[in-house]
Amino acid sequence: MKRILTGFLIASGAAASILATPAFANDWEGVSLGIGGGYGMAKNDFHVGTGPAVSGIDAGLGIDGFGGTGGLFSISAGYDHAFFGPVIIGAFVDYDFSDIDTNIGFGSPLANLDGNISFKIENQLSVGGRVGYLVAPTTLFFSTFGYAHAESSNLNARLSLGGASGGGTLAGVGSFDGYFVGGGVETMISNGFSIKAEYRYTSLQAEKLDILPGSGLDDVITGSIKPQIQTARLSLNYHFGDGKAETPDNAIPRVTSSWTSAYLGLGGGYAVANNTLGLSDRLEPDPGSLFHAGIPLGHDGGFLAGTIGYDYQIGPMFVIGAFGDADYTRLKQSNSLSLSLGSDEIHAGTSTEFKDMFMIGGRLGYLVRPETMLFVSGGYANVRADDTNLSLGASSGGLDLGGGSAVLIGGKRFDGGFIGGGIETRLTDSLSLKAEYRYVDLNGETVTLLPNELPEINELVSAKFDPDIQMGRLSINYRFGGNTAAAEAAPLK
Repeated sequence: MKRILTGFLIASGAAASILATPAFANDWEGVSLGIGGGYGMAKNDFHVGTGPAVSGIDAGLGIDGFGGTGGLFSISAGYDHAFFGPVIIGAFVDYDFSDIDTNIGFGSPLANLDGNISFKIENQLSVGGRVGYLVAPTTLFFSTFGYAHAESSNLNARLSLGGASGGGTLAGVGSFDGYFVGGGVETMISNGFSIKAEYRYTSLQAEKLDILPGSGLDDVITGSIKPQIQTARLSLNYHFGDGKAETPDNAIPRVTSSWTSAYLGLGGGYAVANNTLGLSDRLEPDPGSLFHAGIPLGHDGGFLAGTIGYDYQIGPMFVIGAFGDADYTRLKQSNSLSLSLGSDEIHAGTSTEFKDMFMIGGRLGYLVRPETMLFVSGGYANVRADDTNLSLGASSGGLDLGGGSAVLIGGKRFDGGFIGGGIETRLTDSLSLKAEYRYVDLNGETVTLLPNELPEINELVSAKFDPDIQMGRLSINYRFGGNTAAAEAAPLK
């Protein structure tokens, strides 16, 4: 489901080709330059194991993966060409100055100990293409794809103990190569200027870790790290145009009916969560003084969404609305541990996921064109964190000795709020296409360790989940009875 957002864009473009008469505006043709920024979340898959110098023992640890977050500033250049009427094909290059940081913190105030392990995705180069469809003369829905190269920091450690502090490199990392896919919407606002919003998934190849550089441990301990990054980006672009003086062919009829109507929507997208597991002691008289730790866990997955809403147009330029969403969501995270001695092996693993999200909110929109609305949204969100399950197994001489499973952390529902923004374009009086980004900030909640096997441990240890989720969404909406009379009484400008 990692490419579900792109799939929806392609399917929606195909639907738009049936609903609209071919047309394009001259402004889309030619060179463009852009500047913008955005926000990213990373899911870093981390694996370590024994090297060839360790004979008779084969041990491994895999965490899929550690979460990271951060912002980015981006510059871009591109070239677009119109094919077959409303179909736009282009090539582009982006350079992101990013700071997507993964940080594992730990400490003990009682021992005057404080430390962290950090890894950072830094600058990223993307070279690719895009295929788009003009659902209206001024609005382009598109999918993107191409090559990605990212620079990173090393895996660094910092430790402070008893007033003395120091740090160093746990593992050398280097750079990564990979690919990206994504999708978004771009709309012309005035005189060659456009606003472009895009949600992008970048998969980078796993790279070998140089454990304790210079120590000679490469044959003893091996490791790798594989980042997967999802970014939401917004940019202001200038299109130089094709230099043609004739009036562009705007054969797609403009929608002139009012936005005032109820609607139903169906869509989907892709999301990533950064869920920090906080651990500390409950010992009296000073809880949290013996130890504390914060471990960022990265979840990701696709979702399908259903929407019901109502919009009301205020005058010629503004729209307000309310809506409710039900998302069939599966955002997963897993870890594994294995150890073998000759023909004897033990293995363990954990798995958990966020599922079934509900959101109720409102939005405020501005009509940059009669058929195209830019909007901001916000409201209440609720999602379930499923049980974190622990599985154990063993074998000897090829014979399966069996195993078992247990609930490591009890599941519960989390609530919080979301903010977002997007672009919606009317295809006809009844159908519209909406692309939106949302950031969901859920409240941190105490969770129960080993609720069935050893609930008494919760009297000694406090565990807390603190999740944040970002998502790219695309939906097609059916509107019931746009008020054409109202639009004629107060024409859009």
